Amino acid sequence: MHAPVAPSLAWAVLTDFAHMADFVPNLTRSEILESRDNLIKVGQKGTARYGFFSTDFESVRDIRLTPPNEIRAHGIGGNIKRLESVMQLEAEPGGTRLHYHAEVVPGFWFPPMIGPALVRHETAEQFSAIIREMMRRQARSAP
Repeated sequence: MHAPVAPSLAWAVLTDFAHMADFVPNLTRSEILESRDNLIKVGQKGTARYGFFSTDFESVRDIRLTPPNEIRAHGIGGNIKRLESVMQLEAEPGGTRLHYHAEVVPGFWFPPMIGPALVRHETAEQFSAIIREMMRRQARSAP
């Protein structure tokens, strides 16, 4: 996806785990549990919703930061059986290209026909909110 902001601002928002629950609507809690060098342990809680269905989720992830262009996450706790993701940032004309890949195996039940649609919906909602926050911060810092 394209974020119409500089890579440094995109990086700042994508790594603002301490405040992520303030701007990502399905999160009720996001906190840094440990931090050393470029390795951060993050805990998050929230509720995923799609139509009439909703389910609470919790994740604890080890996140390896490779500034300024890569964020890798590995799930180590919560109610998600397996979580591996990588976000890569690439400068491009007019902003930043965000390349995201995730492999997730939930540790909770949801209706089989809803699963893929729920994941697509939640991912789109999260990244739309993150890009809105990038744009809000950019507007706030404009002279």
